[in-house]
Amino acid sequence: MVISGPRQPGNDIDVYLSPLIEDLKLMWDQSVEVFDEFVNETFKMHAMLFCIINDFPAYSNLSGYGVKGHKAYPICEEDTAPQQLKHGRKTC
Repeated sequence: MVISGPRQPGNDIDVYLSPLIEDLKLMWDQSVEVFDEFVNETFKMHAMLFCIINDFPAYSNLSGYGVKGHKAYPICEEDTAPQQLKHGRKTC
């Protein structure tokens, strides 16, 4: 699902993801009966979200983790040494 542009939900992405999360919980915990057209029978299907791919701004919106400033990279967090650029206001 890609929601881009000037009207993207930003931090309100949970409004869009909430129904998806509820459906995934149902499909994992209880399963859902699904019809298989090829073999002409139904089966119980379980589903899960395996991984997501996103950039850092989307990561921030989805997880609530701040990706700006001195601890912007969540993997290395404590092992990073942020520096201010000499002729700018950006942190690297």
